[in-house]
Amino acid sequence: MKSAKMKTSKKDAMNAFDTRPGFASTKLAAMAGRSALTLAALAALLLTVASPISAQTKKVNATAEVSGGGYKKVTTTDGSGKLPAKIKLPADATTVVFAITGGSKTKGRCTGPCISLNGGGSYNDADGIGAASGINVSADEAISGIQAPNAGFVAGVFESGPPSGDPPATLNYNTIGTDFSSFSPLIQQLFFIGDGLTGDGTGDVQVFYVPTGAKYLYLGFADACGYNGTPGCYGDNSGDFVVSYAISTESGTPDITHFSPTSGTIGKTVKIWGYNILTATKVTFNGVPATFTVESTMINAVVPVGAETGPIEITTPDGTAESAGEFTVK
Repeated sequence: MKSAKMKTSKKDAMNAFDTRPGFASTKLAAMAGRSALTLAALAALLLTVASPISAQTKKVNATAEVSGGGYKKVTTTDGSGKLPAKIKLPADATTVVFAITGGSKTKGRCTGPCISLNGGGSYNDADGIGAASGINVSADEAISGIQAPNAGFVAGVFESGPPSGDPPATLNYNTIGTDFSSFSPLIQQLFFIGDGLTGDGTGDVQVFYVPTGAKYLYLGFADACGYNGTPGCYGDNSGDFVVSYAISTESGTPDITHFSPTSGTIGKTVKIWGYNILTATKVTFNGVPATFTVESTMINAVVPVGAETGPIEITTPDGTAESAGEFTVK
């Protein structure tokens, strides 16, 4: 089992950004001490790089082969694994942030969701802490490899369409570190996401820049037999993570995509997803103002006294969004 996560300082990480292709150094590195769990911190951080954000979730199973992103079937030589979770990006997407909001297993050292890459012999969190002490997955077809101090971490890859051509450079997180404030992966380049925070379960929100031309983002895991070589040996993996992700767009205009539940009584909490809604100043149910909070990647609004069946509206400094469907007050 892995003992401790290898990390570099923020200064070292940003120095790596300055010298390596596919990295971005921004003023986000100076924003130390801002909690990932508060609205003010996350809103302030995102407003420095793009417009406010939206939120959605994906369940990412431990058998999801991230190197298969964009292909019609897994690329593992042993045929194990499943295709990774797929996210369609809006045309004007600029950045993405992530949070781990659930999972089906809690085992071993994990106080939150865990997965296993070796038949339950050990369990690790979304940063890979608790699993093997290192991994070196080689490039496979048109998608790069990845190296890291731990295995079993949530990983991603951006695609512009079916993967093609030569793979980009393999990123080595043994030297890069995993405590970066922002990151700019290339298309077809595997990158470390983990729990989306600069530390293991703590720290600042990490911002990932969407490369030009990217149409899809795939989420999964890098795995190999003996944690070294071409992708494979997914057959003994178990567990999953629920990954909440939020996408910033260039326009800044708010838009409600959906909400849940679609009906309820006064005092019921309703979760609202959409684009560019993080800096909401007002939420109403059929015109009646509601109290609300933003928890990292979604709005939670309480159905107010006096509300009647009708649409939900969210107001931000950039405009007002109205839901397509109505919330039914029981």
